[in-house]
Amino acid sequence: MAGRGEARVLIDGTMARGGGGLTYLVNVVPRIAQLAREDQFLLLVRSERIARAIPASKNLTIELLPPVGLAGRLRFALSGGARIAARWGADLYFSAGEGVPLHTGCPRIASFRNPNLFVPIDPGYAIGERIRLRALRALAKLSARLCDRILFVSEDSARWIGDSIGLPIARRAVVHHGIDVDRWRTAPRVPLHRSPYILSVSSIYRYKNFVRLIEAYALLAKRHPELDLPDLVIVGDDQDPPYARAMGAARAATGELAAHIHVLGEVPYTDVAAWYAGARLFVFPSFLETFGHPLLEAMAAETPLVAADLPVFREIAGAAALYADPFRVEDLADVIAQALEPTSAREARTRSGLERARRFSWDRTAARHLALFSQGLSERGRARLRWSPTGAELEAVATAPGSGAR
Repeated sequence: MAGRGEARVLIDGTMARGGGGLTYLVNVVPRIAQLAREDQFLLLVRSERIARAIPASKNLTIELLPPVGLAGRLRFALSGGARIAARWGADLYFSAGEGVPLHTGCPRIASFRNPNLFVPIDPGYAIGERIRLRALRALAKLSARLCDRILFVSEDSARWIGDSIGLPIARRAVVHHGIDVDRWRTAPRVPLHRSPYILSVSSIYRYKNFVRLIEAYALLAKRHPELDLPDLVIVGDDQDPPYARAMGAARAATGELAAHIHVLGEVPYTDVAAWYAGARLFVFPSFLETFGHPLLEAMAAETPLVAADLPVFREIAGAAALYADPFRVEDLADVIAQALEPTSAREARTRSGLERARRFSWDRTAARHLALFSQGLSERGRARLRWSPTGAELEAVATAPGSGAR
């Protein structure tokens, strides 16, 4: 393969359906191909939406595979991907999910982004979902042993997930997500909602903690009847119908206040930036994340921010947010009330958020992916990427928590 003069990298995006997986692939893959124009990339996806959102190019081929269930996903992860890699002549196999083939004949790197696979399974899940999570957890642990490197999207997740699966520190790499600040900052401030509103954006899963957010909003209204309280707007696709029903019950329990609580479901991706731009406050109450991309979106949109008090959120947002205990409704309500106050400290946090968001860019994220690919190829004596990094791109990918992938 080395005599070919180009490297061929297969990117397995078949586990992504929407939400963070879509955001990740749509922003990283085209930039990787653009930076390494003399190398070849094959992207595998099962989502027509993702396939449509990523333009093919001279060095980027997109292959849309048919949708499959859990058994099909496992078969593909263990062997189907390897057949495609062999047919295409891949020099490196990169999985944008927690599964790689058993045998590829080339280096393997995987991105571990799904925190659900590495914590105790919520007993509230239906039996089918518990089976699915156990199977994907087993696949992730096997893949961790097979891969040359595991990419984590935060230092926090590199620590706790890496430790939980016994992954040697030398095989952990940290590459943060990015943001296109100008796109979010200059979004049109068009009236998408008839009243002022507090916003929360994320796909609906139980760990997103929306029930407690609704309860905190109701408590805030009860404690501060004098406030001209903005509406609460929750935007995100439903990936957990039982939890979505629990959200509906929590909303109904607020009585007349329910008219001010709006669970919109998925909205067009092109409108999301405008939702941030029009919000009085953004609240991200999730208690389990490996990164938390909505934090970057809110900071780039110059929207004041309240976040759950998690190490990973402090890693991303720093002093730009106010933090609340995600398991205490009273604390969440108090911190939201504080964040709504029009103080100079609120303005300072917003300015800090914009400055901090500028440290994260998709171009840098793509360059660090390529640096990681280059490491994997060179260590195995495979074809080298013809991409030539310059400046900050030459920085080594962080291979241990605390080494500074900021």
